Amino acid sequence: MVFSLLRRLRRPQAPPGRVRLAEIADSSLLLEACPARTACFAPADVRRPGASNPFLGWVSSPVGLTAHVLRDVVYDVDSRVLIKDGNLVAETCYLQSPETLAALRVDRARLECHAGVAVPCSDHWPSNYYHWMMHALPVMVALSDRPEIRRRGPLCWLLPDLLPWQRQTLELLGVRGGIQGGVAAGRQYRLDRVVYCNIVAGAADFALSRLCQSVFARMASRVPVTRRRGLRLYVDRGGVGNRAIPNEAALAAALAAEGFCVVRPERMTVAEQVDLFRAAAMVVGPLGAGMTNIGFCRPGTMVYELVPDHHVNPCFLAMAMRGHLNYWADLYPAGATGREHVTRWEGGIDVARVLRRVADLWSRGARPVLVSDGAG
Repeated sequence: MVFSLLRRLRRPQAPPGRVRLAEIADSSLLLEACPARTACFAPADVRRPGASNPFLGWVSSPVGLTAHVLRDVVYDVDSRVLIKDGNLVAETCYLQSPETLAALRVDRARLECHAGVAVPCSDHWPSNYYHWMMHALPVMVALSDRPEIRRRGPLCWLLPDLLPWQRQTLELLGVRGGIQGGVAAGRQYRLDRVVYCNIVAGAADFALSRLCQSVFARMASRVPVTRRRGLRLYVDRGGVGNRAIPNEAALAAALAAEGFCVVRPERMTVAEQVDLFRAAAMVVGPLGAGMTNIGFCRPGTMVYELVPDHHVNPCFLAMAMRGHLNYWADLYPAGATGREHVTRWEGGIDVARVLRRVADLWSRGARPVLVSDGAG
């Protein structure tokens, strides 16, 4: 009997179940309905035989951006997952491994209570510029501007300690109401009331969201114009380890010789980034957070993205369509040994090929690409 009891005690726990937001929400609010739209590229005649654009035929995600009001849930800071009565809330399990989710439980030793109306505002990568601009800021804009949400009481943004550049974005955004509630790594919080917006888990990444685009316009409106339009920019990733390109210095030097301004956005204030990209006539760069700044570009700006073949991600195509930009991408063999999105390029990039495509695109001129967002 004792042996049988010990065997039962050692038996692994069953993985937690799943519930969906709609099943547990007190109420739900549709913030925006994003339509499906086929990818637009300009100039269209660039689609000749041999083109290696990986997004030909791509269609934006038709999705509803929603806010759900919940009660009595647990927020796991490290995973950013909500737990309701021991079950994981499915829509909050954003980019978490099956192993992490299977082991996730409410841990009373790490649990703290949090009163008031809490709003999760960051994902698992809170210091990444793209994730902050596309997942955190739109949530704060959407909810602070909705009287149906504000009348529930002061909102508390659940955020980690902010970096200086993140504070700059909040100052430019001028979000009304809300207070920052610092959350600590390794903790769990029991939340009396929660407003959960699916934007924080990437729901709008591949959608034509006017709400997300409004974040960039709102910030830009607070930055004085100091530059004339016409700059050609190369967004250099030399300062980061993820997806590092071994010969990027050679590419940057070659583009600089053609009149490009080589920029490292992380070295600039947010206001400087806004003003610089707003003045751009063309932006070239590999997939990376710095390309998020195309959200500040004016309609008609040419954007050329260098896409590594081990991480084909259309998020900047969606952003370009929202801003009515001229977008083109080519797939480049990275020679990566793994398929993880952070894997570095091993073989370098074909500099001559990039220069040929840049010259071809630039010679065709730029004009706004008009994409219907379904608003009527």
